[in-house]
Amino acid sequence: MRASRMMTLLLHLQVRGQATGQDLAGLLEVSERTVQRDVEALAAAGVPVRSTRGPAGGYRLDGGYRTRLTGMGLDEAGALAFLGLAGPAEQLGLGELLEGARIKVWASLTGDARQRAGHTAERFHLDPVRFFGTPEPVPCLTQLAEAAWRDRKVRLEYVRDGKPSHRVVDPLGLVLAAGDWYLVALRDGVRRTYRVSRVRSVEILADAASRPADFDLAKAWAEARAELEAEHVEVEVTLRAAPRALPRLRRMIPVRGQHKVPVATTEPVELTVPFDEEWWAVEGLLSFGSAVEVLAPPSVRDRIAAEIKAAAAYYGASSR
Repeated sequence: MRASRMMTLLLHLQVRGQATGQDLAGLLEVSERTVQRDVEALAAAGVPVRSTRGPAGGYRLDGGYRTRLTGMGLDEAGALAFLGLAGPAEQLGLGELLEGARIKVWASLTGDARQRAGHTAERFHLDPVRFFGTPEPVPCLTQLAEAAWRDRKVRLEYVRDGKPSHRVVDPLGLVLAAGDWYLVALRDGVRRTYRVSRVRSVEILADAASRPADFDLAKAWAEARAELEAEHVEVEVTLRAAPRALPRLRRMIPVRGQHKVPVATTEPVELTVPFDEEWWAVEGLLSFGSAVEVLAPPSVRDRIAAEIKAAAAYYGASSR
């Protein structure tokens, strides 16, 4: 444990050039006194670690010292796929592995290469979470990740439409899409997609998971997404919408109909857009208030009118 900590300290100084005791204590999750003892041990072993006092002080390596002990473990190498995606890595339980791999990668770079990498990192950032939302709770994500790593079958308790069910599946991979996690798996030899937030419990089984030799997770996810987006449209709704309603309306309807919604207009527009379910059209369009008027079909218009009358009755009664 201490050897690993001291290696992290050494590599951090090699990458950063200088760091304060407080910064190193925070990185290593130890006290500043422990950092001091580790630095003394490194110095006693012949590593030229120097300390300076004052506001600009801290610890540094003298004489351009570089260690070659940057070998990367297999687990750290696997975590490299999440460079730039620290949040998802933390959710999967890979945060410490990723940080260790990142430090070793940086330590192995030459001065010019490190400068170029830092230049890029300062100018590009990946944020997979959608605006105005928080990630769904996924308490079973780390167990599913472990099963995927180990290629083990799992028994899931999955909730859909408020009803729980149990099923045994072969995990093929996990996908983060617009801030939400999905499990791609085989069930009875057929590819299935499960929303991880709906998984209530996971039991990792001893049996090895069945994984096709030519399986491509990115391709499988693209196919699953295309299938979902191409599902049969239940209802087409014609409406008149104010300009302020259009950006949110575009996000609300299926992808196949989003091109019909202009967002850079200053006048109300009349358009026909798809909804997957009539109940979703009613509930979604009600949220726009007077900014949207449904013109057709009559069934949607009538249901919205009935909901508005019922809501008005509630509030009218409470005001008396």
